[in-house]
Amino acid sequence: MIVLDASAAAELVLRTPTGARVAARLAGGDSLHAPHLVDLEVGSVLRRLESSGSIAARESAAALVDFLALDITRYPHELLMPRIWQLRGNLTTYDGCYVALAEVLRAPLVTCDAPLAHSPGHRARIELI
Repeated sequence: MIVLDASAAAELVLRTPTGARVAARLAGGDSLHAPHLVDLEVGSVLRRLESSGSIAARESAAALVDFLALDITRYPHELLMPRIWQLRGNLTTYDGCYVALAEVLRAPLVTCDAPLAHSPGHRARIELI
């Protein structure tokens, strides 16, 4: 069981060198889990990259299709809000959402976000790729 955050999911579906390392980490067949927030965050990343000209429209569309094809069990974030709020001193509410889910599931959180990976004040095991 792995909690996958948007940074890792985006790298994965964009097939970047970092995404290849994410794919290698996920190759063990562990089930993937994320808050519903992951959909909006990955969509936002793809839109931003397309809008800036970093990737073509066809690349962002293909990445979105690949993302939606991932077998991710999604969780409503409102159930996590009390813990997310407790984490507000060290984490954004967005990052807190992934951390809170990882704590509840007692699963590692796989991320490409170094500040998140090094954040204090929680019990989650975070793996930085």
